[in-house]
Amino acid sequence: MNALLLLNSLEGFFFGSGKAHVVTGVALIILAGIAVSLWRMDRRLSQLEKESRSDKS
Repeated sequence: MNALLLLNSLEGFFFGSGKAHVVTGVALIILAGIAVSLWRMDRRLSQLEKESRSDKS
């Protein structure tokens, strides 16, 4: 395992200093924020579609 980490110095730095977990955590938080934003946007669009359908009838 150490030989693989030595091949890529940046990867070795992140794992060696314990920052890999921080980078993974930040990436997961960003992805969760994007998912929540898309979910809220879908709900709002669905509500607008329902309102537009009820206005036409």
